Amino acid sequence: MAFLETYADRIKLYTKNAGVYLLASLISSILAVLVNPLMALNLSPEDYAVSTYYTSFGLLYTPVLGFFVTDFYLRKYYVLSKEALFQLKGNVIKIFLYFSGIVSLVCLLGLYAFVKGTHVSFDFWPYAPLAVFTNYVGLIYTFQLAEFKIARKAKSFFWASVIWGVIGVVLSLLLVVVAKWGAVGKMVATFLGSFLPFIWCLIKNKEYLGVRFEKEIFRQIFLYGYPLVLAAMLSYFSHGYDKVLLERGGNIETLGYYSVACSMAAYITVFSNALKSTFQPDMYKAIAQKSVRRSVAVGGLVVLAVGVIVAVFIIFCPWLIKILTAGRYVQSTQMCRIVSMSVLTSTLYYQISQFTYGTGHSKLTLINKIIGTAINIALITVLVRNYGAIGAAWSTVLGFLVFAIGNLILLFIVRKKLFLDNGLKNT
Repeated sequence: MAFLETYADRIKLYTKNAGVYLLASLISSILAVLVNPLMALNLSPEDYAVSTYYTSFGLLYTPVLGFFVTDFYLRKYYVLSKEALFQLKGNVIKIFLYFSGIVSLVCLLGLYAFVKGTHVSFDFWPYAPLAVFTNYVGLIYTFQLAEFKIARKAKSFFWASVIWGVIGVVLSLLLVVVAKWGAVGKMVATFLGSFLPFIWCLIKNKEYLGVRFEKEIFRQIFLYGYPLVLAAMLSYFSHGYDKVLLERGGNIETLGYYSVACSMAAYITVFSNALKSTFQPDMYKAIAQKSVRRSVAVGGLVVLAVGVIVAVFIIFCPWLIKILTAGRYVQSTQMCRIVSMSVLTSTLYYQISQFTYGTGHSKLTLINKIIGTAINIALITVLVRNYGAIGAAWSTVLGFLVFAIGNLILLFIVRKKLFLDNGLKNT
């Protein structure tokens, strides 16, 4: 009886924490939805096109900036002592500050060379620097939220998410609606919405800044992360390269409408990301307990929940876009419906890949990405050239599905080695 009461208390606490995480994301999403009509009225298709074009390159360089350091920390959270975890966290923060800072400058130079060398129709300044440095300053805040979740600090996560979410919305209103700075205002607001919590995180974690940098920890992180980084960078050519192809087609207005479709579908991504991050600690815990059945159950629950959300969104999509864009971007409806399905296929792939590299088989993820990227580059090129933005939308959906199927095939091929190396059990 005592065991059942303890188990019931754990379920009650788990449900309560999950509800808090989802509520925090819901509040931020509702605020963004409420102000979206005002944003749409003050942003032209060209504004959406240029901001989306430069932020899409984040798929290429953000994996290098973050280097899956947060994932490494979460993987070690349940297995390290309190003292070792303190040392690891201090090194993680220093890596984000110095290593990621240097890499962001290198990435910015590379992006400059690409823009000038290929004669991109959009100006480099100030859009590209804002896009790159927004990703850089957002690393520590993302890490802090992940730590709140795995430590079951639901209240801390809630207030941090809501407060900084509200500040971000206010900044967008001031710079886009009031100041009417267009795409510049949109991107400056996004940057400030990441920079301010970046400063807060540094102050909150100042005790870790004095931790001695350990080369061995950096080496372990590098060996763990580099296959994942390379694999993640390849994702750009499956669901980021479409913007480059559309820009090269010369129809900037079409790219703008496609960008609106992607931004509308991104509202579902907020919920899917909330679900994925809410259950992420449970996935790592199931892996740590070497339970395949629990890992599949956690991943399957997330995919099922996201599938329901996507289905509801597709049904109400025409009305939602008409309301959320003040009737200005209804031409994005068909593309938005298609792109929204990529949220489901990406969730499916994310759950499979999380299990793969969570069990220490990150090189398997890289092999899958190399093969899948080769297929997807051909797929996206054919679809965009023949069907334009509609083809780009379908390429996003199918691209994640290619990765998911490829990952499953590779896991099946190495299943015996997978169980022997990790001591996994079908329980």
